[in-house]
Amino acid sequence: MALVTAERELGRRLQLVQGIHWLYGAQGDAYAALLRGYGSDPSPAYERARAAGPLWRSKLGVRVCTGYAPARRLLAARTADGPAAQPQSALAWDQGLPDAGELPGADQVREPAARAAERALAGLRGEVDLVASVAARVPVEVLADVHGLTGADRVRLAEACAGAAGALDAALAPPAYDDAVRLLDAVGTLSNLLGDEAARAAVVGVRAARELIAGVLHALLRDPGPAGAAVRQDPALLVTETLRHDPPVKLHQFSLAEDAEAAEERVAAGEQVAVLVAAANRDPEAFTTPDRFVPDRYATAGVPEPLVPAPHGVTVESFARGQAEAVVAAVAGVGGLLAAGDVPAVAGGVVRLRRSPVTWGLERVPARVAG
Repeated sequence: MALVTAERELGRRLQLVQGIHWLYGAQGDAYAALLRGYGSDPSPAYERARAAGPLWRSKLGVRVCTGYAPARRLLAARTADGPAAQPQSALAWDQGLPDAGELPGADQVREPAARAAERALAGLRGEVDLVASVAARVPVEVLADVHGLTGADRVRLAEACAGAAGALDAALAPPAYDDAVRLLDAVGTLSNLLGDEAARAAVVGVRAARELIAGVLHALLRDPGPAGAAVRQDPALLVTETLRHDPPVKLHQFSLAEDAEAAEERVAAGEQVAVLVAAANRDPEAFTTPDRFVPDRYATAGVPEPLVPAPHGVTVESFARGQAEAVVAAVAGVGGLLAAGDVPAVAGGVVRLRRSPVTWGLERVPARVAG
């Protein structure tokens, strides 16, 4: 009976949150519309949010930040700790998990990522999906190597990471009931495999690394000129510009533990804040030609660094960056996709996930690989 009651309560909560997003979104609230997230291109939603100002209040009771400078100040502020202080979640998938342990840094993941990338790229010919073939595969293999998993446990890890892939988005945009149950089961499996402390970091880190790798590979197809040049000049430039132009975590909602000043306004401790990272990273007051993909901008001193938040308290940049740079090196290396001097060709439209306001994830990146 308790299980049935819990299931009904979960279903009611998911429907209620979805209904609130629809109502306020229909009334013109740009943040609620973004959480509703049914558009195939998030750019118009970010533009509407930016038009409302660098820092404004949503009908959902959240202070929404779209400007680079105020976003940087808010992300640097101390965030509230403890379940009672956290923003309300559409699906509290990490409830009961302890604070996340640290993810391995770039130096620790480059070697296993290079091996995983070489395996993933080997034999890629004809029409392929670079998300399924590379971006979704490499972070899971890196995590398995870091934790020393072998045999059936590696298979269980891959299945659990796939099941938990929607966790970042599900916290703000309620998934379908069956998807929510699968997600919660997957997080439980990760806790059993890696331990409770590592489970939260694994969920967040694997998804962030997947999106950054997918974004880098998408850039090679979308902007082959500047992206290809950056690969040969300095792979780090390509990764950094991807973090700005198509960040793996596009929205970060949190509560403040202290008062903060941003955009000439006071944001009080305890208030919920939503930093629209994807909008702030294209703030024309911070970046010239912000909508253009220009890796070379980071070859010049003084250009602001992309904003990269720590969702659910997990610092993801080094973990994701190390893997993305290793993938770029493998793509450009002997036997890689760029070894013959050409980039893969586009093989159909890129597909982004719907109702995924945190990642607006790349679901498919079709490519045609020569050979």
